[in-house]
Amino acid sequence: MFKEINIYVIFITIILLLSLIALYSIEAMEYNLFLLLFSLVFIIHIVIVSLFIYNFNHREPKKNQELITLKTVEKYRREFFGNVSHELKTPIFNIQGYVETLINGALYDKSVNKKYLKRTSKSVDRLIYIIQDLETISQLESEELKLEMTEWNLKGVINEIIDQFEIKSEQKKIKFIHDKKSTNLKVIADKDKITQVLTNLISNSIKYGKKGGFIKIRCHQTKNKCIVSIKDNGIGISDKNIPRLFERFYRVDKSRSREQGGTGLGLAIVKHIVEAHGQEISVQSNVGKGTDFTFSINSVNYDS
Repeated sequence: MFKEINIYVIFITIILLLSLIALYSIEAMEYNLFLLLFSLVFIIHIVIVSLFIYNFNHREPKKNQELITLKTVEKYRREFFGNVSHELKTPIFNIQGYVETLINGALYDKSVNKKYLKRTSKSVDRLIYIIQDLETISQLESEELKLEMTEWNLKGVINEIIDQFEIKSEQKKIKFIHDKKSTNLKVIADKDKITQVLTNLISNSIKYGKKGGFIKIRCHQTKNKCIVSIKDNGIGISDKNIPRLFERFYRVDKSRSREQGGTGLGLAIVKHIVEAHGQEISVQSNVGKGTDFTFSINSVNYDS
């Protein structure tokens, strides 16, 4: 910045001096007229330099912001490809190991062959889940996925999801507290996609919930919207992790997350689906006290 300004100032100063020398060489010029012209040229010089510095200073922050944005995008891209590579590599190496073991003789060992085949199948399923989730995100981001907006009852869908998680919740002695009165309303949305949102959020509450804990599901209705809340008293999330919670493959606790299963794409998909409906999702959490996910959805207003 200063290098460009200095060059410009030197250039203008040289022009100014040459102009003054030319004026001074005119013998017939009166002294007062010379001072007037000198002052005029000097003022023009100051104005030009000031304008240059002003424009440069206002252009510089924009350039800096563009550089910061580019660096952030590049960092995000590197992290994303690194995460994709890692997530795909783990099940592929598992499959490779089990298959090689079976080929080398374990296939005929009845004590291990079935166990290895089941583990291979589980790794294949994980690969399929990752690819399907990546495809879903790609469709949502490119707006290729068309939403089928229909009217349906929110309470009924939540009841079905709770039934699906009955065994998992009982294993951890987690109690569902479903405020059926507040969720007994009709909403306007893509039923399959919002079901996916609810399923993912409830699944997370079970995974990271405390034994003997609870999951509260309720809805606060406004004129044309309802705010769905899924709250637990689980392990919670620290403030530093919340801003990145909806990023693809981001995990608060990587080792714990992989033990619990999942692709690391669930919350990213949830955010994309909610935003595709023109709605918002947010999260409030305290470590050791639990997490509360809320998202909005259009509801049917029979009074209007």
